[in-house]
Amino acid sequence: MRSAKRVGLSPSDQSDGRSTTVATQSVGVEAQAAEIRRLSRPFWATVLIGAVSLLVFVAFLTRSLDRNSVEQSQQVFRALLTDRMGRLETVVLEYGYWDSAVENLVRDLNLQWVEETFVDYLQDNLQVEALHVLDGNNRPKLQIVDDAIAEFDLSQYESGLVPLLTKAREGNAFTAPEPVSGLIGDLTDLSMAGAIVLTTYDDVDIRTDHVLVFVQPLDSNELAALSEKYGLPNLRLSSSMPTYWQGGFELSTIDGTELGYLIWDPALPGIRLLPLMAIGVLLVFICTLLTARLYVHRATAIVRDLAEAKHEAERSKELLAEQARRDFLTKLGNRRFLDEKMAELEAQEVSADYALLYLDLDGFKQINDEHGHEMGDLVLQHVAKSLRAFAGDDDAVVRIGGDEFVIVFSKADKERINELGRTIIEHLSEPMQLNDVACKFGASIGIAFATQPAELLRQADVALYAAKRRGRGQMTVYTDELLELKGS
Repeated sequence: MRSAKRVGLSPSDQSDGRSTTVATQSVGVEAQAAEIRRLSRPFWATVLIGAVSLLVFVAFLTRSLDRNSVEQSQQVFRALLTDRMGRLETVVLEYGYWDSAVENLVRDLNLQWVEETFVDYLQDNLQVEALHVLDGNNRPKLQIVDDAIAEFDLSQYESGLVPLLTKAREGNAFTAPEPVSGLIGDLTDLSMAGAIVLTTYDDVDIRTDHVLVFVQPLDSNELAALSEKYGLPNLRLSSSMPTYWQGGFELSTIDGTELGYLIWDPALPGIRLLPLMAIGVLLVFICTLLTARLYVHRATAIVRDLAEAKHEAERSKELLAEQARRDFLTKLGNRRFLDEKMAELEAQEVSADYALLYLDLDGFKQINDEHGHEMGDLVLQHVAKSLRAFAGDDDAVVRIGGDEFVIVFSKADKERINELGRTIIEHLSEPMQLNDVACKFGASIGIAFATQPAELLRQADVALYAAKRRGRGQMTVYTDELLELKGS
């Protein structure tokens, strides 16, 4: 039997084999590492490009947020200034269309009447600092500054005052003057002003040559109050244009003369977020998607906050507009509200019958003289409350000035309205106690029925005039024959 021969490697050969295997394995690892490094180069390039792109995107988005914040704050300020100017126009309109104002400021300067009507009243109730009455030559006839009748150098209003007066005097003697408002002065002494030609309802002499001006300074205290109330940080006057990241509003007079700028430093959420986002992208780019989602969530929250701020600004604008249409003392509609109501009636396409009740208090001046204006205010509030109670839900109750009130009826029910007029006279003629003081006054009423809303107030005024001539506590319904009585 042939024996098998065993074949093997010597120890030296085994050692050389192991060395070759290790060397081969080492070369493979190095090759794989080099391949991985080669293949990772585009990935890292992609990561770098993505990081730079994301940084650029973040910078662009934060810039957009910041510009949006600036623009939103500018919209808030534009609405604020428009409402302030509109309020000044409302105030001068209420006092400019007033027979008593013409009688006591133009035809004869009645300082006692001025004291009772304006002094200690401008700042507390009208929120204005100064009142000026200027004659046809723009010379001051009456000036009230800081709740006192005093001399005042109108040269402080040099820029803007004359164009404002010129604009207020536009039109002729037979056109109703319109209130105007604008900025006067300069950056060292800037004010908002409203002006109107003093006007009477007298058919013979409607317009005078005197102009009534109300002034509200834009001083540091006022700017600080506006800054805090409307979220306009560091609101201030400047002769320089605002920078890119500042909010700004160009100031000019009514004739376009440039005065300077109002600037402020709005909150810039983008600048606050940019460093944090950059650090997050650079350090943890592996979490880019998560970081982006968090950023988008945060950006959405900021946009939502800005949208809510805009909505709040719009609500504030609506509130200011509503306040401009309301009498501050009685909370009834004012003359502006009445004008809008009459315009709505005239705009109706369906023809209808309309009715208006015009009420004037009897003996009201005596209450003011004997018991003071605070008691007079309580009486006016009592009358307003009574009229609201007597009027229907759809009827409009208005105080058009002084002790004069108007009810515009939704339906021209003659029987009901005549009965309501008698009821109001009877109710207001009853003695009453206010703050333990016995008050007795009354009311005279003029009523008009018409198919044309534009005729209502004039006809009711004629009827009221006739009622007044008949004595206190009277009610008169308009007829064409009453025109002859008023003319006489």
